[in-house]
Amino acid sequence: MFFIACKDQPKKDSKIKEDTKEMAVNIPCSAPSDWFGGSIPVPAPEKFPQIDVTNCDFHQISWQYFLWLTEEVNGTPRFESLYTDKAILPEFKDDQYHILDLIEQALSKGILIDKNNRAVYGNIMINEIYRDYILDNKLYDPETMNGFDPTADFPVGALSAKATWKIVQPDEDASNLYTKKADIELLTLVDGFPRVPKNNPKIQKNVEVALVGFHIAVVVEGHSEFIWASFEFKDNAPNFAANQDPNGIVSDKDWLFYDANTIARQTNNDNVGIAKFIDENAQTVSPVTQVARQYINGGGDETNQKNITNLNENVASQISAQSVWRNYFEVGAVWFNTSKGTLAPNWNPNVVDSMVTGSIKLSNATIETFTQKVRSQNQCFSCHNSNAMTNVPTGMKLLGGKNINLSHILLNNYNDGKEIPLPN
Repeated sequence: MFFIACKDQPKKDSKIKEDTKEMAVNIPCSAPSDWFGGSIPVPAPEKFPQIDVTNCDFHQISWQYFLWLTEEVNGTPRFESLYTDKAILPEFKDDQYHILDLIEQALSKGILIDKNNRAVYGNIMINEIYRDYILDNKLYDPETMNGFDPTADFPVGALSAKATWKIVQPDEDASNLYTKKADIELLTLVDGFPRVPKNNPKIQKNVEVALVGFHIAVVVEGHSEFIWASFEFKDNAPNFAANQDPNGIVSDKDWLFYDANTIARQTNNDNVGIAKFIDENAQTVSPVTQVARQYINGGGDETNQKNITNLNENVASQISAQSVWRNYFEVGAVWFNTSKGTLAPNWNPNVVDSMVTGSIKLSNATIETFTQKVRSQNQCFSCHNSNAMTNVPTGMKLLGGKNINLSHILLNNYNDGKEIPLPN
């Protein structure tokens, strides 16, 4: 088992059990040493603890997945061999062509624009378990999905991931980041604003990009709602102070997506309806986005805060000093406290949020830049829930509340790529 730092073993004597649990609270959340110096153990989501599970267990498996997905296999990180989100369609079931095709952020539809006036790109990936579940149940077909069992869950081990990438300029030092050459879909004017067109976008090949953000969503035993974990490059953006003055500066130093001495109210401002081309040929866009992370470790209680901080420090201390992955950290993770409830159709956190736990205000500075300041949108389940979808294309049946509606890959396919409505 890889869950060791915060795990309490059952005791026959209840008093001993109570004492050992109290002691475990004071043990710093850390990563097992056998994760380092060789191949990282394959995560075992089917063995996730069901008894005496601790907050640390969730952050440990989140970090283990990140390290396992970024481990080099045949010269590239393992996540590069995941399938694309197109692989839920039978005709693309083997697709691993990771073209960067996303620039609009979920819900806000804003574009993160870096200091070089370039849009930050994204792409979505899924593993074989996720893909096969969709294909085997023909959930790529809207009619089949509409009639699917509302209470059916994704299987244990199903995983999706989302990465965000900054375009590296010729004179830019990106030595602390994971970089690669990627194909990107180019922006053009769509309804008067810079966007990637839905049909027949132009493609630029072999663009150097750097990984700045990474989401992991994975189903583990006992948690059909997925654990939603988020990671970032350590120098992306500063954190707000605990009682940040909106008119006060967030940091007096420069960050990748933040200029020194920018005041808080000038950060994370959505640019929908404002973004415009400076030069379409050069693919430059304005205005530059000033980014700050509004909730340290994604919020949550003191235990959650300490566990993330301790685990991040412990992992960094054990990763090779030569590894770029030493420069990434877990922002946080969110899941359900199953003693208070489990996933059911027509659930969303704006109605019942008591069972959401962990980093309850989790946002990635590069993936949810703009929604982190909107209370009803500033955590993963605000967007990923089992609510019904009523805003569908003309002639298509309304989609009732289903557990599988957590997946926007499925919802986007059902909704023909149109915007997914917010929960009420």
